[in-house]
Amino acid sequence: MSKIQVEVRFTDKLKSIRVGGQDMEIPNAIKTKSVEEWFEPAAGRVNWDGLGAEIKAMGFSGEKDAVYSFQFNGPEDKKREFMNCVECFCLGEEAQQETQEETEQDYLQDASDFQQVGNAEMAFQKYMVAASDYGSPEAQFEVARCYQNGTGVEKNEENAVVWYKKAAEQGYAEAQKKLGDCYNYGTGVAKDLEQAFECYRKAAEQGNARAQNNLGVCYMKGSGIAKGPVQAAEWYARAAEQGLAEAQNNLGLCYMNGNGVTKDPVQAAEWYARAAEQGLARAQYNLGYCYKTGEGVEKDPKKAAMWCEKAAEQGIAVAQNSIGYCYDTGFGVEKDTSKAVFWYRKAAEQGNVGAQYKLGKCYYYGKGTEKDNEEAVKWFRKAAEQGDADAQYKLGLFYENGYGVAQNKEEAVKWYRKSAEQGCARAQCRLGWFYKNGYGVTQNKEEAVKWYRKSAEQGVAAAQYTLGSCYECGDGVALSKAAAAEWYRKAADQGDVDAQYKLGLFYENGYGVAQNKEEAVKWYRKSAEQGYADAQYNLAELLLWKDGEEAFKWYQKAAKQGHAGAQNGLGFCYEEPDKEMEMMEIDIYPSVGVEKDSAKAVEWYRKAAEQGLDSAQYHLGCCYEGGKGVTKDLTKAAEWYRKAAEQGLGSAQDQLGRCYEGGYGVTKDLTKAAEWYRKAAEQGLGLAQYHLGRCYEGGHGVTKDLTKAAEWYQKAADKGYDKKLLQQGCDVGSAVAAGAALAVTGLIWKILRG
Repeated sequence: MSKIQVEVRFTDKLKSIRVGGQDMEIPNAIKTKSVEEWFEPAAGRVNWDGLGAEIKAMGFSGEKDAVYSFQFNGPEDKKREFMNCVECFCLGEEAQQETQEETEQDYLQDASDFQQVGNAEMAFQKYMVAASDYGSPEAQFEVARCYQNGTGVEKNEENAVVWYKKAAEQGYAEAQKKLGDCYNYGTGVAKDLEQAFECYRKAAEQGNARAQNNLGVCYMKGSGIAKGPVQAAEWYARAAEQGLAEAQNNLGLCYMNGNGVTKDPVQAAEWYARAAEQGLARAQYNLGYCYKTGEGVEKDPKKAAMWCEKAAEQGIAVAQNSIGYCYDTGFGVEKDTSKAVFWYRKAAEQGNVGAQYKLGKCYYYGKGTEKDNEEAVKWFRKAAEQGDADAQYKLGLFYENGYGVAQNKEEAVKWYRKSAEQGCARAQCRLGWFYKNGYGVTQNKEEAVKWYRKSAEQGVAAAQYTLGSCYECGDGVALSKAAAAEWYRKAADQGDVDAQYKLGLFYENGYGVAQNKEEAVKWYRKSAEQGYADAQYNLAELLLWKDGEEAFKWYQKAAKQGHAGAQNGLGFCYEEPDKEMEMMEIDIYPSVGVEKDSAKAVEWYRKAAEQGLDSAQYHLGCCYEGGKGVTKDLTKAAEWYRKAAEQGLGSAQDQLGRCYEGGYGVTKDLTKAAEWYRKAAEQGLGLAQYHLGRCYEGGHGVTKDLTKAAEWYQKAADKGYDKKLLQQGCDVGSAVAAGAALAVTGLIWKILRG
C-alpha cells in the first residue's frame, strides 16, 4: 500500500496544498472560504470541484492500494475542523488520518532527508512544523540549533534559547545540555551560571555524557555551585566510561593532580591515552607531556614528540610551542631549527606567549631563520605586552642597545621595570645599573642597591658582584668591606671572574677578611684561568718569589692581553742584575726559568711605559741610563724618569733629582734637583730623604740649613739609611750620623721595582 501525503498550510486563510510533493492550483476565491467550503464544488465561474475531486484529478487515484495521508499545518481549531471534513466528505477508505506521532515522525524524516540533500531551508520548515504543530521535543531542539547556527533560517540566538527551553521543559536531555551552554556563556540569554548548572544536572541525570562532563567542570571550578572536586571527578568518570574523550581527558587531569581522587599518574596517563586515541588534541598533548617527563609512563622522548605533534597539527597552540621546542633541541626528533621556527610561528600567531618569546629569540640569534632584530623586537613586544617577564627583559635590552629599534634609555628602563617587578632577576640587575648610573632615570644609588640586592638574592652573579662593589665603596649603602667580601664570595662561587679577582684582592690585603695569601692565590688562579688579565698579573706577583717559573707564565698571559703591569713584570724577569749587586752578593732577581736578556727586558718595559705605567717608565729610564739592553742615552733616561716622576712615582722623582744634580741628560740645575728630591722625600722615600738632607747640609739648590738636614737624615735613618751617612762622615752629629745605607735586601728590591 502506497501512501500519498497531502500537506495543507493555513494561517489566516488557506495558503497552499501539496499532494505527493506537487503544489495544487487553488483559485483565490477558494482560499478565503471556510474549511467546510473547500470540500464543496464552487458555484458560478470558479473552477473548483471540491477538495476530494481536485486531489483525485491530480492523477494519484490510479495507484494501486493508494491511501492519502493528511497533514494540516495551522491552528488547532482549524486542524480539527479540517480532519472532520476529511472523514465526512471524502475520501472513505482512501483517506487515512495519521496519528500525531506518525505525522511528527514524517516531518522529522522529511527534514532529515532535506538535510541530506543540502536543502537547509526546507529542512528548517519541516522541523518547525513538527516543533510548533506537534510539539516534538526533538524537532524543537533542531529548530533551536538552526536558529543558533543560522542554518536554513537567519541566525537568532534569542530564538534558539526559546526553542531549547521548549524542548528542555519536555525533558529532552540534549536540549537541556544546550540550554545549559547558553546560560553558561550568555548566548542568547543573560549569563546565569546557576541556571547553567541546573540544566546540566538535569541532562546529566538522564545519562547525557556531555552534560555529565560539563557538570564535572562546574563542580571543579565552582561555577554555579560550591566547588566540589570529588563530585567533579565522579561526573567526569560517568562520562568517561561512556567514552566521551573530553571527560576522559578531564578525569586524567584529576588523577594527575590529585583533584577529587588520590593522585595516580599511571591512571592519568591511561585516561589521557583513551582520549588521545580518539583524536582529542588536548589529551594528545597531555599524553605527550607524560612521555616527556616520565609521569605515569616510562619516559620516551620519541613518543612525547609524536603525541605532541599530533596535537600541534590540530592547532593546539601549547602543543605547537612544545613540538617547536622538540625540534629546537632535538628532543625525540632529529634537530631541525627551521621546523622549530615553523611551529613557534604557528603557536605565536595564536597568541601563545612562550612561542612568541622563543620566536623572538630565533630571530635575534638567527636560529632556524635569518637574523632579524626588527622581527625579534616584534615578537618580543607581543610577548611583553602579554606580561611575559623574559620578553620584557629582552625588549629592555633591545631599547638599551638599539637592536631593531631606535636606542631609548627611558623605554629600556620602562621595560626593565615591568620585568623586574615580576621578579625577573636579570631585569632587576639591569634596572639597578640604570639607577646607579642615572641612565634613563634620575640617578639614585640607594634605589640601585635595592634592585641589585633583589637580583643578587636570586643568585645573579653579576648583581652579587656589583652589590659587593657598592659595599666596598659605600656606594648607595654604608661602607662594609666584610659585606663586600660576602657578596664577592657568592658571585665568585658561581664562577664570576671579576668577583674571583676581587676576592683574591681582599684576601691578599685583608679587606673584610683575615689576610691569607694562600686564599688570595686560590681565587686569583680561578679568575686567571678564565683569562682575567688583572688576576693573572696579581697571581704572578704573589708567586714570583715562590715559583718564579709559574709567575713568568702568568706574566706572559697577562702581558699578551696588553696588561701594562705584566709587561713591566716580564721586563723585570728578563732584566740582568747590576754588576754592583753581583759584587754585593745580593740576589734580588728571582729565578723564572728563562735566560736573562736585557734587550727583551727593554722591549717589555717599553710596551708598558708607552701605556703610561710609571714604574715601567722608571725602569726604561734605568736601562737607558745604564745601557742595559739598549744604547746608553742619558737624555732618554731623563725623559722617561720625568714621565714617571710627573705621575708621582717617588723613585723616578729621586732619579730625576739626581739627573739635575749631576747634569745627566739634562742641564745641571741644583734647584730643580732639590725640588724633585723633596717630592720624593715627602712621599717617604728614604733615599730621597737622604739626598734632600744632603742638599740642606751643603746648601745645594736650597739655603743651607743643618737643622733641616738633620731632620731629613733622621727620616732617612728611620728608613735604614744610617750606614750611608756614616760612610759620608757628615757633621750633623754622631747620633744621626749612623748613616743611610741600603741595609736590607728587601728594601733594595722595592727601590729597583719602583
